[in-house]
Amino acid sequence: MHPTPRQRQLRRRLTLRAGSGFAALATLWLGAFFTCLVMLSALMAAVVTDHTLPLLMAAAAACYRLGGWIHVPPPENGGIWLDEALIPGFRRRVDRICMRLGARRIDRILITPDTNAAVVCRPRFGLWGPMRTTLLLGIPLTHALNARQLCAVLAHELAHLAVQRRGCAAWHAHLRAWWLRCTERIEHERSAAALLVRPLLAPVAARDLRDSVELSRLDEFEADAVAARVVGGAALAGALLELAMKDRFLHEDYWDKVMAQAREARRPRMRPFREMGLGVQVGFVRREALARLDHLLRAKPDPLDTHPTLAERLRALHVGHLGGLPVDVDGPSAAQHYFARLLPTVSLVFDRMWWSESAREWRRAHRGAISGR
Repeated sequence: MHPTPRQRQLRRRLTLRAGSGFAALATLWLGAFFTCLVMLSALMAAVVTDHTLPLLMAAAAACYRLGGWIHVPPPENGGIWLDEALIPGFRRRVDRICMRLGARRIDRILITPDTNAAVVCRPRFGLWGPMRTTLLLGIPLTHALNARQLCAVLAHELAHLAVQRRGCAAWHAHLRAWWLRCTERIEHERSAAALLVRPLLAPVAARDLRDSVELSRLDEFEADAVAARVVGGAALAGALLELAMKDRFLHEDYWDKVMAQAREARRPRMRPFREMGLGVQVGFVRREALARLDHLLRAKPDPLDTHPTLAERLRALHVGHLGGLPVDVDGPSAAQHYFARLLPTVSLVFDRMWWSESAREWRRAHRGAISGR
């Protein structure tokens, strides 16, 4: 599937602006660095004027500040790296989907505590080096979907890699994301240099953000269309609906009860990640979720949301009547199907992380009572 003319236009525009912005910052940095060298040479040759030392200090400060703006590596991918030998079935499934989509092979698979899946394509050393692909897979997502539904969601994520991160396109996307992080750092910095640059950069940064959100939404529709060709539009739509309902259950029911306990007990007895599979199996009532589905489908699009709404995605997949969708609820969860042996260990790690965070939250909530004792 070829990108739309609007996608090509946005990609060219954003990449050109990012390259121009970095070229301007790099030119300023080189100028400041050259000034430092000249002033240092003057000091070493004892050719010192009243302006030598102030110029050296100003140029060094400019080098430091500009270097901090330019060097903004992407955030580390948090999660647990899964060795291929421990997940042979899942690894084969991911490889088959990549092959059918024509995407490059996934280099690493990380399991995370989020209800989400994503494919990240970044240089090995943060800002440079060979491109490395990482699949981020949330353990709650695997509890929410069965194996077939998870494959449909993965097909969407891997479609991004297949059609939007090929060859130079991956480096262009990396440059665009790097520039957005750079402008964000300048926007939130309180230095005098940032205060001087910010009024000049603000219109460009606002336009970049607006165009980036629009491009991201178009990319989501494109990935849905490509994934639908592999797994079928009805299967993908059914997986999206199931995920929306289970995600709502987890956030508005399951985690609300868990966090309520965390606020009341210094060390909660519950182990939320270990019990999550059972919680979804017992607590999720499909009849109630379907009754509330209309509210999800009526959600209004957020102008700053990089993802289309569920209703927009279903319309793009030409799903007009939900009653005609197959209800694929057979079989165990994807967590049990692919990761049964790893669940106790992975859940223990995430539960310990949650215990640590909940203890801090409990101390913050009861700080006054504790200090009054």
